Amino acid sequence: MRLAVVTPLDSRVTGVADYSLDLLSYLARAACAEVRVYSDTARDTVCPPAAGWTWHAAEELAGEAAEHDLIIYQMGNSPAHDFMAPFLFRYPGLVVMHDLSLHDFFARQAVEAGHPATYLRAFAFGYGLGGTALARRYLQAPLPVGYPQYLVSEWLAARSLGVIVHSQHAAAVLGAHCPAARIAVAPMPMPAPPPLCLDEARQQLGLPPDAYVILVFGMLNVSKNPLAVLDALKALLADSVRASVVFMGLENSSFRLAPEIERRGLQASVMQLGFVADPVLVHRWLAAADVAVGLRSLYWGETPSSALRVLAAGTPMIVNNVGAFGELPDAACVKLPAQSPDMAGELYRALLDLWRQPDRRRAMREAARAYIEQEHAPARTVEAYGAMLDAIWQGTAC
Repeated sequence: MRLAVVTPLDSRVTGVADYSLDLLSYLARAACAEVRVYSDTARDTVCPPAAGWTWHAAEELAGEAAEHDLIIYQMGNSPAHDFMAPFLFRYPGLVVMHDLSLHDFFARQAVEAGHPATYLRAFAFGYGLGGTALARRYLQAPLPVGYPQYLVSEWLAARSLGVIVHSQHAAAVLGAHCPAARIAVAPMPMPAPPPLCLDEARQQLGLPPDAYVILVFGMLNVSKNPLAVLDALKALLADSVRASVVFMGLENSSFRLAPEIERRGLQASVMQLGFVADPVLVHRWLAAADVAVGLRSLYWGETPSSALRVLAAGTPMIVNNVGAFGELPDAACVKLPAQSPDMAGELYRALLDLWRQPDRRRAMREAARAYIEQEHAPARTVEAYGAMLDAIWQGTAC
């Protein structure tokens, strides 16, 4: 069997790259397949691939598509996936949806790639004449497009041989919008790293053993509510909590954190690490945190790998109770309301509560690692992929 996998591989811009790198070698072994990976990420920026898959430039797929038994697309809503469009529309395959809403992807096809018909077609398929009218209005002047009212992924789901999602929430929402699609749920692959206790991680990083370290991990933008994190930190410091916040991840082009830190006078209590390439160092920082914060003010149906990577390190999390986040274990996560007029206050109270309960934090650390080991072992992901491949070959439902 020959499989093609089309995916971004640059971990600096999308967690989907880490997902693919975690999955590929397992998939090649389990499927007894030759796996060719097509990406716009330069070969020399990708870690040496494990046995079982090879890197190829994306443009090579056009001449080699017919040689493969199946093409698997690792699909998301961010610009990191825009290079996939010419192949995605021409060579149907198995689509792994990391975001249910693909509105921004299709909008960029219209505005930046100069293909407005693609955008109109996606809206028309999902929402009829009313959708077409909304799409035309958007092209004239951008409007808010709400989730889950509009996914703009139905056309892609219906014309694909199958769709894999990563949460029951995503399967239910997409199934309601597109009952004709063949949909399966697969857990995200998350290899559990070697256990590293908090005290040892802090010693290695030179962090004070008695500090209350709060971590924000992953791509940073306004929708992750970083201002609520800063305001909650300021309130903790006012309560004489020796707290600090570490931001690890790139800022997107529309957001800058440093001026907000300075405006609040928090320079001494905030660290900005940017993107950290060394996985050993990433794991060390995750393990050194007392708690991680992963908020969402905008949600597009994703199950972010960043949250699971934090839990794999055994770090408790505070998240919003929305979509797939609601499926994370209560034993390892504190869940704030999906929307609140005072998210900073909600977060401050949750952080203060956890600071006062070190025994609870220790129990949450154990629960976090156990959850990842039981529910997100790569072997379980590959098993779900295998079931979908069988359903495609046999022409049956999942």
